Amino acid sequence: MVSSGRAVFTTQQEKKEKLADRMGILIDIWDFENNSSLTYPQMESALASKGIQLSRTRWSYLINGTGSLVTDQVLLKGVSDFFGVSSTYLCDLNSNPPVELEKKMEFISDMRKLKVKNFATRNLGALSPETLKTITKIIDSSMNSSE
Repeated sequence: MVSSGRAVFTTQQEKKEKLADRMGILIDIWDFENNSSLTYPQMESALASKGIQLSRTRWSYLINGTGSLVTDQVLLKGVSDFFGVSSTYLCDLNSNPPVELEKKMEFISDMRKLKVKNFATRNLGALSPETLKTITKIIDSSMNSSE
């Protein structure tokens, strides 16, 4: 449902899923920028240094959209600070994502597609030039589509 160009959530499950989607974006960006996967102990430690407690269960709720909806504003602000984004992004699920996040996700998506293209061209080198060219065109086409 949309009202005034902003999403309006009608169920708790929709809110949980939206929060998990936003967490997923933040984690994807963090993983890409740090060339490693963010772990619960890393997040727990970072928040603990600010006096914010995060249980493994609550972490799971945040990233998976399961269990109770996480509404603890102090926790959400602490997580936002960790990722370097405005707390509005996690605290107000009807807010628009910051432009810089959208740009980072677009860049990461393009880099992943390029990595696939490079992998394919390296590993499919035994194919005929025509077949390789066709595969490259398909990959290029997928990189330029929004799907």
